[in-house]
Amino acid sequence: MEVEGTNRALVIGAQGVLGALTVRAFEAAGWLVRSGARRPRPGQIEIDLDRPESIAAAIGEHELVINTVPHPDLPAERYILEHGGMLINVSDLPAAAGRSLRAVAAGARGTVVMNAGVAPGVTTIVAADLLSRHPTASELEIVFTISLAVPRGPASADFVHRGLTALARHRTALVPLPSPFGERRCLGFGERDAGWLGGIAEGRIVRQYVCIAEPAMHERLLELNHEGAMADLPRSLIGVRRQGVNGTAGEEPVAHWIAAVRAGRRLGVRTVECAGGSGSAARSTVVFADALRAKPPPSGCFDPEEIWTLSSIESKLRDAGVSVVSHPQVAGGLAR
Repeated sequence: MEVEGTNRALVIGAQGVLGALTVRAFEAAGWLVRSGARRPRPGQIEIDLDRPESIAAAIGEHELVINTVPHPDLPAERYILEHGGMLINVSDLPAAAGRSLRAVAAGARGTVVMNAGVAPGVTTIVAADLLSRHPTASELEIVFTISLAVPRGPASADFVHRGLTALARHRTALVPLPSPFGERRCLGFGERDAGWLGGIAEGRIVRQYVCIAEPAMHERLLELNHEGAMADLPRSLIGVRRQGVNGTAGEEPVAHWIAAVRAGRRLGVRTVECAGGSGSAARSTVVFADALRAKPPPSGCFDPEEIWTLSSIESKLRDAGVSVVSHPQVAGGLAR
């Protein structure tokens, strides 16, 4: 099953927040899109990842699969590796899931790209480029900016809650984020999930943080962290927020921070900036899909930075509303 040169896509999880935005982003880019869901509405097809037979029945010839559903067993990905085709996974999965898939990818007939989207995805490609320019760096410092006031599906809510409750007390860092965030004391995030960076870290320390866009909520989380109560963070604080009736995405400012660090000093700093995290993830996935269609990689399981360099896709990302910004005025400063 080949997809080279085609512009047909099947989106799994099309009724979710990210899935619906992904369908619209691919349609806007001229792709012929089919929508898959566990309980399909008129015009959609049934795909229940708990029923592998529904996967085989749904996936068509010459069709790129986009999976927005974080299923721990990765049945759609395993099907593609075994039977052929291409799949991009943009769901929020623990790093261990991707590692388990690589363990069975030997002799694969198809191609799977994991950890796509903006973060991880674009941020990972930026991190790889930054380390190639600063090979002496011993650490990576990454800050995700997240709004809790925008539409968010169960998978995204689980990702945020999992990252915040990874430890009872996280380390913090003072980071000079760009406007509109400004200098903020950021909170450690997902320390046990840093493995999604794959081999690019090459034994370096990876320090992940989060900055909640809403200042009052961010300060409340810092207080809970000071009390050592983060592991008991109520699930209701990071709840699901449904889209409005018009299905539009949030337009919240996003400025994910990536810095290469050595001996406590930042050698190089970049931010990935866009408006609307979910909508930008959907549009970034279209950029990755177009690149796959133009030049398919070999069969197997890959992360984005193993296939693309920043220079090869940066202009397309910018056209999609996702910009990579350098901060030379910050480089050389202390990582506190």
